[in-house]
Amino acid sequence: MWFALSSITYGMLSAFDPLIFIYIAYMLNVNGIYMGILSAAWSITYILCNKLLGSLADDGHNKVLAVLALISIIPIPILLNNLNYLTAFLAYILHSVAMAFLNLALSITLLESIESSYWNRVNMLNRIINNVSRGLTLILMALFGLRMLNKALYATLFMLSIATIALPQIYISFERKFYSIEKTLNRIGMYVKATSSLLYLDQPKIAIEVFSRIWSSSEMISPIRILISAAGAVALGDYIFTIIPLIMKEKLQLTSMWIVYGISATTSAIIALAVNNIESSGTRKAFLLFLLRLSILVLGFNLLTDIISLTLYVILSSTLFMILDIILYNTYVGVQAGFGTSSYFIARELGSIVGSILGGMAICLGLHNFLLLAIVIGLAMSVPLII
Repeated sequence: MWFALSSITYGMLSAFDPLIFIYIAYMLNVNGIYMGILSAAWSITYILCNKLLGSLADDGHNKVLAVLALISIIPIPILLNNLNYLTAFLAYILHSVAMAFLNLALSITLLESIESSYWNRVNMLNRIINNVSRGLTLILMALFGLRMLNKALYATLFMLSIATIALPQIYISFERKFYSIEKTLNRIGMYVKATSSLLYLDQPKIAIEVFSRIWSSSEMISPIRILISAAGAVALGDYIFTIIPLIMKEKLQLTSMWIVYGISATTSAIIALAVNNIESSGTRKAFLLFLLRLSILVLGFNLLTDIISLTLYVILSSTLFMILDIILYNTYVGVQAGFGTSSYFIARELGSIVGSILGGMAICLGLHNFLLLAIVIGLAMSVPLII
């Protein structure tokens, strides 16, 4: 029960990222630089929260983090009711604080309450429930209009209160430590097996083949390379999507934008659910997904003219990003034995800062240069997955 409730609540809260961001773009007279700074500020706040309180997550204080998320949401409706450049900025920042704390609380609860052999599958299921909840929240908001914005925030506050109570208390950080010990033993076993190649020293070709087969079967990607690519995937997306509300402002109504993002989130979750074993895919498959998403974002940008083209564009991008993020996160969790997950979230938001600021500035240089820089970002940040 706690798993479904927490995942649904997180999805509802995450829906307010595009809700508030697009709302600000439509209701205030802002430009690309303001939106870029706003998005970057969200990410900086998210990073600081993870950096300052990541140790709470590693120590298993999931309920404390959930309560902090709850407190952060309370002022947002008041700020949105008195919207100006400052209150808009503060409301969006407080949403970042709530997201950071709840994400830490949920991720650490999953890693400690679920057996490590099921981590990949459960993390994927969590992302899928998040996206469905996020998508339905956006669609409902679009259908009922702006008058429901504050009511939806209060509903999220209520759900988070129940989820906080329902979260299982973590008394001892056992599962991650056990998995870490298991990994160490497996690594020692790999060295022992690799020495079996010494039996074939009189036959060098066979010795090399035996050693290479055993060593390569246990080889793991560096966590730094995973973090670089995770940052790059987010940077590329935020580079493009920071500008889209401003481009579509004259073509679509505010509620239409919410519907697009809602349908896209729900559809991407359904597609991800239909794909077999994506949670266990390797980094080479992640590299191909990275390049495919880059191609779609760049080639499809000039085709955004109406709600249908934008919906297809966002669906393809969100689906590929969701699958890519699941692969990278599961790979990182496996390499790190479930510890230091805050570093992964920090890396993603560093990418968001870079992407948001560059996107807001680069659009002033013209569309050609804007898309050219997107290609450079995508190619440079995907390479660590294959080197």
